[in-house]
Amino acid sequence: MPDATDAFSTIDDFLLSLAEGVSYAQAELARAGVSGPPGAQVLYQLPRVEFELKMNLTVVQDQGLSQRYRYLRAARPNDKHLLFKPLTTEEASSTLEIAATVKGAFVAVPANNGLPAPMMRTLIDPSDPRAPTVRVTVSNAAGEAMSGVEVQLNVDREESVALNQAVGVGFAVAAGTAFDEGVLVTDAGGTAQTVLRIAAGQAKGLLVIAIDALSQTDAIVYEVTA
Repeated sequence: MPDATDAFSTIDDFLLSLAEGVSYAQAELARAGVSGPPGAQVLYQLPRVEFELKMNLTVVQDQGLSQRYRYLRAARPNDKHLLFKPLTTEEASSTLEIAATVKGAFVAVPANNGLPAPMMRTLIDPSDPRAPTVRVTVSNAAGEAMSGVEVQLNVDREESVALNQAVGVGFAVAAGTAFDEGVLVTDAGGTAQTVLRIAAGQAKGLLVIAIDALSQTDAIVYEVTA
């Protein structure tokens, strides 16, 4: 990595620091809202924040940075990267260190791009206690079914053990206790379902099931009684 005494850093570090400052300012403005009509309050909103950074750029060769960004660029010709630091005075440029201006803006957008928020509902049909059916329905806040949504289901083994220990029960999730399918896609009605197979050697207790869809995570508990 670059020398710890060097002020250069990656551009995302600067942008994230700026974003954190904007977020903090917005939160403070919202907290300090002014009184409006009786029973109402006016909140301040930052619709747009523009910035301009005068930076020095330098080229470094760093395998650590290549690892950090490997998910963005899996195939890199080398380990060279650009690092930045703010300019405080006019600084000389060279072939490996140049001055540049970075301009941009943070723009406020409605949550979920202005669309109704997604909602997830999970039901368990325990008709067969050793093979309950788990049904997940995904819709938006307007009640419209959302098809083609990927849903992931897992037995959370660590949380299951912790939950049982909290009620004074020794417990372990058997290796064969698992879903028939761990990744599903909702149909035209916004529904996806699979079966949770309870292994023959599974002890009685509480199983924590984690359901992930559209960056939301729900957890439900299924009790193994037989």
